[in-house]
Amino acid sequence: MHPIFKSHARLGTYLLGWLPIAALFAAQAAVKHTPLLAAMIVGLVGAYIAAGLFLSSFFLCRSLPLATSRTSTLVTTWTAASLVMGTLWTVLMFTVLRQMGRAYPALTPWGEMNGPNLLVAGTTGCILYLLTVALHYLLITLEQRQEAERTEQELRVLAREAELKALRAQLNPHFLFNSLNSISALTTLDAKRAREMCVLLSDFLRKSLKLGERATVKLSEELDLVRNYLAIEQIRFGERLKIEWEVDASVEGVEIPTLLLQPLVENAIKHGIAQVMEGGTIRIAASVRGAFAEIHVENPIDADAETPQGLGLGLRQVKQRLQGRYGGRTFFEAKIREGRHEAVLTFPKDPDEVEA
Repeated sequence: MHPIFKSHARLGTYLLGWLPIAALFAAQAAVKHTPLLAAMIVGLVGAYIAAGLFLSSFFLCRSLPLATSRTSTLVTTWTAASLVMGTLWTVLMFTVLRQMGRAYPALTPWGEMNGPNLLVAGTTGCILYLLTVALHYLLITLEQRQEAERTEQELRVLAREAELKALRAQLNPHFLFNSLNSISALTTLDAKRAREMCVLLSDFLRKSLKLGERATVKLSEELDLVRNYLAIEQIRFGERLKIEWEVDASVEGVEIPTLLLQPLVENAIKHGIAQVMEGGTIRIAASVRGAFAEIHVENPIDADAETPQGLGLGLRQVKQRLQGRYGGRTFFEAKIREGRHEAVLTFPKDPDEVEA
């Protein structure tokens, strides 16, 4: 479809854009002592015959892209096309004005095809045609840019979906195996706790799959999943695992990317509690600081363990997902301080409000 006809607004703008040209034609006619009404008719006829006739240049523009066509080909083609279309416009305009002159004699001089009239009108037609060509190339460029942006957006969505699928696929394979092993061991030692762990594990998997279908969730929902996960680990580690919660009610309604906190808590268990003989306390805190939400996840570490270099896979994913959603308006840091590992996330509690 021709881009001009893709919306009423675009078509209206195109037609309005020819009014100044019509006014220019009318002014030229009025200078030659043509009555005002006749001058206006000359201007409107000349402008809007060109507006309709020169729409055809779009199809030639589409077949001769600026980026891939040779300069010599473009110059030759558009020179020849402007001469042909300028001549055709001139003939059509004079024919229409001559026919209208039969009913309104003041238009008769404007339908005469003499040498000077043909030369001036033909030159004007060539210029108008080339201007229309430039307009069509501009519209094609804008449409290509919009299409590229749509494609980029679709790729972002697909990448986010792939990332979530990968995250769900890798979600705790070790945790799942360890939980099943713990359940197997508990069946003979403590059947009640084994049943409790089965229920908790089933609930956790159901919630994680349900939340994983959404791009964002409320922080309260994400924290419920984390609580469920830690309840399972609590059965595994017993008194070695303690949880400290410091969550402000004002931050629980903030939307965050799905399963954002899960890798942080998994790291706290895998690289913290599991590695420290006496266990320790995992601290999860969430609060509001002005227009931003701030989350801390802390865990003890083995003082004799080698200090990790850079961010692990789970932490890199958290950082990338934060940057993908909030851009430069987010902060993420993972550091070791006073014998504890701490991950800090800061992001807008209302992204639209911060951006504005």
